[in-house]
Amino acid sequence: MDVSPSTWRLLGLGVGASYIGLGAFALTTPALAAQTFGLYPTTPAPGSNANPTRSTTKPAAHANADIANHAQAVETSMVLLGARDLAIGLAVGKLAYDFKLRETGTVVLSGAVLCAVDVYQAFRQRGTGWGSFFAVAAGAWLGIGAGLVQS
Repeated sequence: MDVSPSTWRLLGLGVGASYIGLGAFALTTPALAAQTFGLYPTTPAPGSNANPTRSTTKPAAHANADIANHAQAVETSMVLLGARDLAIGLAVGKLAYDFKLRETGTVVLSGAVLCAVDVYQAFRQRGTGWGSFFAVAAGAWLGIGAGLVQS
C-alpha cells in the first residue's frame, strides 16, 4: 500500500506541530519540562554537600547557593531546549506546508540526532519506562522522516 503525498505532508505537519508543542512546553514551564527528563533534583546538585531532603539541620549558606544555581542551570537548559524544538518545529512545519516533502524529511531526520540524545537522557535519568516512551516517539519520527525523504 502506497502512502499518498498528501498523507506524508500531514505526517510532516504533525511532527512539526509536536516539536512546536514540546518547545512551547519547555519555554513556558521549564521546571515541569525538566522533571519529565528527571533533571529537577530532589537532592542537591552533584558535588554539593547539602542534602535538604534528608537533613534535619539547616544546610550551610553555600549549599543553598549550590542548589539554587543548579536549579537555575536546569531551567536555563530547558529554555534552550525549548527554543531548539520551536525552531525545528517551525522549519518542519513550513517545509511540510509548502509541500517540500524531501526537505521536510531531511530536517526531521537531522533532528533525530537530537532525539537520540533525549532518549539516552530519559533512559539514564528516568529508567526504562520513560526511556522506552521517548524511544518509541523518536522511532515514529524516524519512520516519518524516512518516508518523507523517499516520497
